[in-house]
Order: sequence, then structure tokens, then C-alpha cells
Amino acid sequence: MMRMIPMLSKAAAMVLAAVMMISVSACGSHSTAADTQDLVVARSLETTDMLPATGYSNGDIWAIQQVYQTLTRNKADGSGVEPGLAESWDESADQLSWTFHLRHGVKFHNGTEMTSKDVKFSIDFARTARDDKPWQFLFEAISGVDVIDDYTVRIDLSEPWAPLLSDLSMSAISIMPADFAGMSETAFRSNPIGTGPYKVGEWKKGDYIKFVRNNDYWEKGKPKLNSVTFKYVSDANTRSQMVQSGQAQIDEFPTAVSVSALNKTKNVHVASFPSTSLIWVNLNNRKKPLDDVHVRRALAYAIDKQAIVRAVYYGQAESANSMLSKNLMGYSKDVKDLRYSMEKAKEELAKSNAPKHFSLTIQVQSGDPEKAMLAQILQESWKDLGVDVTLQTLDSTTVYSNRTSGDFDVAMFEMTNDISDPDEWMQYMFSSSANVNSGYANPQVDDLIKKAAADSDRDTRLRYYAQVQQIIADDAPEIPLVYKPGLFAVRDQVKDFSVTTLGEYKLADTTIAQE
Repeated sequence: MMRMIPMLSKAAAMVLAAVMMISVSACGSHSTAADTQDLVVARSLETTDMLPATGYSNGDIWAIQQVYQTLTRNKADGSGVEPGLAESWDESADQLSWTFHLRHGVKFHNGTEMTSKDVKFSIDFARTARDDKPWQFLFEAISGVDVIDDYTVRIDLSEPWAPLLSDLSMSAISIMPADFAGMSETAFRSNPIGTGPYKVGEWKKGDYIKFVRNNDYWEKGKPKLNSVTFKYVSDANTRSQMVQSGQAQIDEFPTAVSVSALNKTKNVHVASFPSTSLIWVNLNNRKKPLDDVHVRRALAYAIDKQAIVRAVYYGQAESANSMLSKNLMGYSKDVKDLRYSMEKAKEELAKSNAPKHFSLTIQVQSGDPEKAMLAQILQESWKDLGVDVTLQTLDSTTVYSNRTSGDFDVAMFEMTNDISDPDEWMQYMFSSSANVNSGYANPQVDDLIKKAAADSDRDTRLRYYAQVQQIIADDAPEIPLVYKPGLFAVRDQVKDFSVTTLGEYKLADTTIAQE
């Protein structure tokens, strides 16, 4: 049956042919040895760092979560936290100290029991500022950590801090053995020790990291798998083919255009999980002419998000009105974004310091066909404004490195939140010292973010966050494109595989059945 193609904007129509060429072979597949409990996950991002405080990308974080654990842990739906390595906690009347009661009998991978001294060491390490610790800003309100007894720890704050329980679920503040179990920090990086369901078995950087079952794991009956291998495969089509052929059982983030073909493949289905994923455009506000708000607003107005949803994501995503994920507390549906209008785009550009012609380079991650298509759409859309756009394809590690150093004009990223509180997203994306390094700085935004974190009243916090979102929408330092669910191509033999709204792979419950 012929499929009707919806009306698209000029830019989207020009790249639709490229979309249609990206396909997945639906040929017959063969299974791997089905009686084993060894899972292979083909992943789009490489694991480069297993030290919690310095692990940066989702390639690091979602691997760290298999090996280490935290005092609190996120609920599966992202609505808050539940007990982790701490089984309970108490808040002081003045909101300036929290007492945590640790689980008894939890062992590290080296066989030693976890106690309060390990917790103090880990928190102090995470909160001590260092250039290579991207998440240290989350822990700045912590003024001290005191050991009360072997299983009781008190955390003191410099001011009331509403996100604390969520911050303690962040992978960066995972619990390690005190003094790195007698190793140097360098040695510990290569031989990580945590309390999680899996231990690091083998790690070949640039290729894969293999986790093996922790037989002394404190949650009885878990994990059920013998091993889990995160195989780094940057190319989306190759990942899908690996799942079809049985070389891998899970493909992380298949392209939306491949979903239909994958669902028609024998022994394979596509699982969709709620997510905090946002695809967005990062503009370097330090560079001319992107330092001009009218230029940024013009670029935002010129993007047809609804056409992107249809042409690139085949309806598997929805257009984003805010730079905050819709699945996070604090998201405001009332934020008025810069909706597609070439007329308004041209009006804004006419007000700018670059009303006629300028050039931009968009950095695109290799092996990611969806972002490649997005870049082509932006190129064509902005061409109508007189902007000469060059596309530069780089590996994902370089794209992220360039963002850190500020060596870019425009780049596209996928952001997910790691904790249930929006403070992480707010500080990471919008503050004057934001890790996205857009160069945007607004004292009013900084003040609102700080006020929201220090206030325990939920309604007050929501008002502050709504204000921040509207300011960001108006100033357009970054441009939100679409909200995406978490899509995974999974072989039918994989049972009880799930991914939380905040992106954590719940692999302690997963098993592999015979095909």
C-alpha cells in the first residue's frame, strides 16, 4: 500500500529522500547460543571513564550505574527517590542537616563491608572542586560529612537545599571504598570497585566494556545474568544489524525510520520507554553573530519542528516548546517558544547586527543519521535567511570535547536528566557556568535557579522554573527541537529488560530465554 506523505516545509522536503534511504534489512536472523546468560548491548556512546565523579557522558554514567550505587536511588518513573544504600534518613528542624542510616551487610566487590567511612570518603571526594569533575556543582551546598557510627552518617548543609535527596542519587556521588581501597586514584580508575550488581570484568577502550555478575550482591536473587557487555558501535545501522543477526541482543537508540522494519524482523521488537530525552541545538553565544539575541531568535523561528517530527522521527517524537524535559518536575506547558515563522525570522534578522549574510558551521556526530538529517534541515532552513551553513562531521568524543573547550559554532545534542529534581538540568544548561558552555549568562536566571533550589515549597519552585524556561525561550541561547522516548531494539529472548525514565538500565532483573 502506498504511504501518504504529509505536507512538509521546504527544508524538510529536501532531505526526505535522505531519510527514506536509511533502512534496516528485514532479512531472516539467526540466534546466538540461547542457553547462556550473557547479554550484549550495542551502544551509541563509548564508555570512557568509570570513576563516578569524573564520568561525563551517558556512555559513562549508564555504565557506572551497573558497578556503583548511591545512598538514594531514583524511582523508575522519575518522580522522586527511594532508599538505596541508605535504608532511611532524617532531616533536622532547621533543614541544615540530614542523618542517613546505612544498610548492614553490603559488600564491595573486593569483599569488604561498606561502612560510614566509605560514605564520607566518597561524598567528600565528589564535592571537592576539580576541573575534571563536571557534576561537582550539585554538591556545593554540602558543608561537611560526619561519621556518627559505622552505619550512620550526617550530612551538613550551608543552606537549606531542596534537591539534596535527588542529588545523592547522582552517579557522580556513588559510594566507593575509602581511600580507593588502598589503590591510587589512577589505578582505581582502571580497576573500579563498587557495591553494584555487576563488576568490571574486561574493558577494551574504544571497543567494549564487559561486566560480570557480583555473586555477593546485597539484593538477594540478583543479578540473574552472568555478564553484560556494552559494545560501542557508533553507526546506527550497524547496531540494528547486530540485533537482527543475533550478535547483540539489544540495540540502544535505533533510528525512528528503522522501527517499522525492526518490528517486522523475526525474533526482534522495538521497546519504547518514557524518557527525559530532549534533542536540542547548542549555539555558541560567545561568537559573532550568535552573541546577538536577534540572530539567535531568527534561527529559532526558521526551524519547522513539526516537519522534523514527521520527516526525521516518523511521529516517534514530539516538538519541544521548552528547554526542560516534559517528563521532569518543573516542566511548563505554558512556555511560549519561538514557533516556526519565516516572516518573524526575517524580521528578527533585520533587527540584528548581521542582517544580510554570515556563515556558520554545524558540527555533526558521525554514525548518527538522525542528527545528520537534522543538520541538513537546519542548513536548508537557515539558507533561506541568507546564512551559509557548512556541515562538519566528527566523532562523538570530539564533538563533546569541542563543546567543553568552546570550539564550535553550532552543534546538536541529546540531553537526559540523571536525577528526579530539575536543579541538575537548570544548572547544567542555563547557569552562567553551565557545562554546555554556550557562553550564555543571565544574572536573573542564576538568581531564580538558586532561589528554587533553596525553597522547599514545591509550588514556589515550579513558579521559579517556569520563569527560567520562558526567559530561555525568549533569549534562545539554545533551541529545543523534540522530546523523544527511549527506543531500544530488543531480541525477543530478552526478558524483564527495562529502562527508567531517567535512563538507567535495570539489568539486575534481566534474563535471556531460549529462542
